[in-house]
Amino acid sequence: MGDAEADCRSFLARLYLYLDGEIDALERADLDRHLERCAGCLRHYGFERDLKLLIRKKCQENPSTEVIERLRIQIRSYLA
Repeated sequence: MGDAEADCRSFLARLYLYLDGEIDALERADLDRHLERCAGCLRHYGFERDLKLLIRKKCQENPSTEVIERLRIQIRSYLA
């Protein structure tokens, strides 16, 4: 495994901690530097960030059972 691939694996393993603000400033700076130079991880980060924001917004609106089921189906399709 090359250094770049190892960096990406490390970033993706910590992505949710990063998104949730559960890492210290030093680690956050390290991950920010990785995002500045890695378009693939930046796209993945953007997708996960947007998905998280969408879910948060929809949950605050007290979504209908239909909306919840559609979200489940979409999430399952991404995981498959």
